[in-house]
Amino acid sequence: MQDINEIIESEVKRPSVFIDESKLYPEYVPDKLPHREEQIRQLTRLFKSIILRPGTVSVRTLLVGPIGSGKTVTSIVFGTNFSRLAERKGVNIRYVHVNCSKSKNPATIFREIKNQLGLNLPDRGLSATELGSALLKLLDMEDLYLLVALDEFDYFLRVSKPDDRYMIVRFYDVFKTGVKRLNFIYITRGTPTYISSLVDDITGSYLMKNIVMFNPYKSKEIFDILKTRAEIAFYPGVISDDVLDYIANLVGTDNGGDGNARKALAVLHAAGKLADKEMLEGRATRVTIDHVRAVFSREYPSLINLIDTLHYLPLHELLVLKAIALAILRTGEDYVPMGVIEGVYRRLCSEIGEEARGHTKVYTYVMDLRHRGIIITRSNIKGRRGRSTYVSFGAIPLNELIRKLDHIISSKRLIQ
Repeated sequence: MQDINEIIESEVKRPSVFIDESKLYPEYVPDKLPHREEQIRQLTRLFKSIILRPGTVSVRTLLVGPIGSGKTVTSIVFGTNFSRLAERKGVNIRYVHVNCSKSKNPATIFREIKNQLGLNLPDRGLSATELGSALLKLLDMEDLYLLVALDEFDYFLRVSKPDDRYMIVRFYDVFKTGVKRLNFIYITRGTPTYISSLVDDITGSYLMKNIVMFNPYKSKEIFDILKTRAEIAFYPGVISDDVLDYIANLVGTDNGGDGNARKALAVLHAAGKLADKEMLEGRATRVTIDHVRAVFSREYPSLINLIDTLHYLPLHELLVLKAIALAILRTGEDYVPMGVIEGVYRRLCSEIGEEARGHTKVYTYVMDLRHRGIIITRSNIKGRRGRSTYVSFGAIPLNELIRKLDHIISSKRLIQ
């Protein structure tokens, strides 16, 4: 039997194509943003008044574009660098990034802002309005201005109440103060037409005033992004421009792809992992187009688009999602009833030592998954007696989904 320390040491020393594969992770924020320079310029023009005339106006802008078009990373890079410039000019501005997939109403948004800033703000028993007012008082005391990015804001618009939308979009109509300390970047998927369909005309006019568009990437743009990341992720000489160009042509919108840079980076990362495995077996020394072909035939666009969303789901919602997939696979039915799903979910909880949530909470998770567009639900099915909630998936390959879920569930349990 091999010694544990020997196993670990041999794995650390084994050859790899990667210098640092984390540079290909979705959450990595690069120093360079190829082909998003114009969006950075637009954001600077919109928000420069915060530095030049702090507190005179609350600036709002809407970042609109499909998944993988660089909205989130552009917001983070802009906000981080903008706040540093402001500090050098004597204005105390902080950038805060809130994901509305996790913070789904004004109260939880205000709490997340407070937590990121490390402000001493007791929030037990306070309403959203009271929290907002208390937050503004603390900002006045600290002489602090905020640039608040609300990511996946389209999800917030879909699931929130009209009064909650009003409070966040028309913040200073609710909180009437002389000094405007909060400024907003709303990050949304889709098109301006789609976003305007989620709100009333008056609220829409607030949102649509300052729009920064993010178009899907063309092949040349995808190549430049991959090239920039590959130079810091891989050892020199293990991946050629031909491989990067091949991925770029598969994904670029001008060649029939969806222009999703995240997908391109995910394929590059997976191809590198496959080359790593074959290197260990003595069958490869570099990343090739064959590795890309193998990955692309295995990975599905519908699944890749889900990966970011899955990371934001709580553990038990992930377990419910896995239970749905397993129930459909095992029954062979297109739609499965809630009762079957709950039975599989309880068994999954038992297997990993987690206390199962009650029926109401499981139903809430199912409805949330439906709102996110991950599952489909029906209240009745032809040929089946009685009324129930029946659940199915779209075109997502279930075995691949379960494999991804197992990895994410394991990761979440490790950090609990």
